[in-house]
Amino acid sequence: MARIDWTDRQIWLEPGAWSYLFLSFEGRIPRLPFWGGAVVLNVFAYIGDRLAMDFGGHPAAAVVGLAFLYPSLALSIKRAHDRGHSDLYLLFFFLPAFLVSFLQVLGYMDSQGPMGPVLFILGLWVLAALIALVIDLGLMRGEEGSNRYGPDPLQ
Repeated sequence: MARIDWTDRQIWLEPGAWSYLFLSFEGRIPRLPFWGGAVVLNVFAYIGDRLAMDFGGHPAAAVVGLAFLYPSLALSIKRAHDRGHSDLYLLFFFLPAFLVSFLQVLGYMDSQGPMGPVLFILGLWVLAALIALVIDLGLMRGEEGSNRYGPDPLQ
């Protein structure tokens, strides 16, 4: 893909920029497109989750959550690349959310049942992962200059 100038305000009107953010695992992105993409993705995920809960309950909401996993990974991997991290770095952070969705599909979302302690631990893991991702991917500047994932998106 051609280099995207994220400082150009008109870039947000280009469908190619959005498809790059949500569908590609290649390259690097700075913090602004990461936050912009995260806000858009989370708004749509929230709406999809509410609709799924109204019409199909926890299993339907889990399917919606899993549908948003791919674009979330694409966005996060490019940001992790900018920080100099490998793709596998995100496994620790996305694994608990995937496990929660998997348990939802199986119908194990009753915190009073036998899965209660497991759900509590997974919930703490998801919270810790979210805090770590916000700090690392959302607040820290990427590596200056080129790295193994491409040129610095701010230069």
